[in-house]
Amino acid sequence: MFVRSLQDAEANDHFVECGSGASHRLLTEKDVMGFTACHTILRANSLSLTQYSNHLEACFGIPGEA
Repeated sequence: MFVRSLQDAEANDHFVECGSGASHRLLTEKDVMGFTACHTILRANSLSLTQYSNHLEACFGIPGEA
């Protein structure tokens, strides 16, 4: 077992800034768990056009609209 905080993610390559927000990659393919987990915050009134050709993604919003 390991523990990775948001601050840990920001301190290395597990933190990604994008035009519409920022994502903390808490669990990645390199962790060899068979899935990934991210904490992503999108900026208000932003548009995010993404396409994933190698995996599926499940999302939920708290609070807000998507």
